Amino acid sequence: MKYTILLPCLFAAGVVLHLLIVNTTGYFALPADFDSILPSRETLSAIPSIGKSTDSLQDISNRTLGFQEIFVISLPERTDKRDAIGLQASVTDLSLTYETGVYGADVPAEARPYGMHRSSGEVGCWRSHLNIMQKMVQNRISSALIFEDDADWDVALKAQMRQFALGSRWLINDTDNKAPHSPYGDGWDVLWIGHCSMHSHKSDKRRWVIRNDPTVPPPGFRGSMLKPWDLSYWEEGPHGDNHTRTVFVAGYGFCTASWAISLAGAEKILYHLSMSPFSEPVDLGVGDMCKDRLLNITCIAPFPNIVGVSKPAGGVDRGSDIGPEGSNRGNSYVRRDNKKDQSKVRDKALSERVVFSTRLNMQRLLNGSTEFESGYPDFTGPLMSLEKIGAAQGHGEYVGELPKPAT
Repeated sequence: MKYTILLPCLFAAGVVLHLLIVNTTGYFALPADFDSILPSRETLSAIPSIGKSTDSLQDISNRTLGFQEIFVISLPERTDKRDAIGLQASVTDLSLTYETGVYGADVPAEARPYGMHRSSGEVGCWRSHLNIMQKMVQNRISSALIFEDDADWDVALKAQMRQFALGSRWLINDTDNKAPHSPYGDGWDVLWIGHCSMHSHKSDKRRWVIRNDPTVPPPGFRGSMLKPWDLSYWEEGPHGDNHTRTVFVAGYGFCTASWAISLAGAEKILYHLSMSPFSEPVDLGVGDMCKDRLLNITCIAPFPNIVGVSKPAGGVDRGSDIGPEGSNRGNSYVRRDNKKDQSKVRDKALSERVVFSTRLNMQRLLNGSTEFESGYPDFTGPLMSLEKIGAAQGHGEYVGELPKPAT
């Protein structure tokens, strides 16, 4: 009898306690230090997008631009560069992982491929990039965007990358009838977005054409592209537009401020640039692979580039860890002696091959401004809103038979 009475009483007490908790908090009671158990911003950025859209194109808006990881190659003592690119990533909502740059002198001859006789800086740059690809293979990282720590990009980078992705999909025939795993389509190996010079593959006449793009630097400030496959096809004539960017299958490139590598691409590059006889700098080695379609590699690039290079104010040796400024070997790592040349000083910071630079607009971004300064005001006008900066739209074209280059 007493158990018959006790059980209903316990049930009633539980109901009352539940109602008290719900009415007091609006939900189940949480510990006082609730914030401490929430996932961090970094943790959230690593969680794959689920249920947002069946189209992975939406993933470009996440903190890794739709890649599994974003890595930055940086020497640990260059805290100034980590400060700059870290803040740059923060204001444009990107999540970075730093990878320590390698000094060429620390790579023994036994660890270099047969035939490699390069400068210490070129060896360091080669090994720094390959270390990331080694990590991709070891950890089965499906894709990674790699920045060198002096990289700079436009304030509208995510809008630019969306148009680039549409072009990449079109070039590798990923249509809207299926949902590729990568927002950039399935089947690419290298997306070379941070070059200083780029040439299209001679066998492919397709172009994703983005006209009236205010993020295109003016002629003379873009690097170079092999004629006649350059932009003159769209820039000349009565309806010419020198604000045009194209996306294409790449045939050769220079400089490595930034590129994205797929897991398959990392495997191919590791084989050709490390396991096989090899003697070139890393950019020329990958450029040869793209040109000759070695291992059936697929390389896609924009021209002009999307990612450029920052040159900070102060001694010119602050800009590059290669030593003398002016070399196009990227962020090659050499130990420089302590007697640096202080005679050459840059009074004002600049960014090469970037129009609405994130670094040069940092104060405006931190102040919450809605308009941003152009590095080429005579070409674009002095100020522009973010909406207009990222408004350009692309479409596919077949350029047909272009004239052969002059011999």
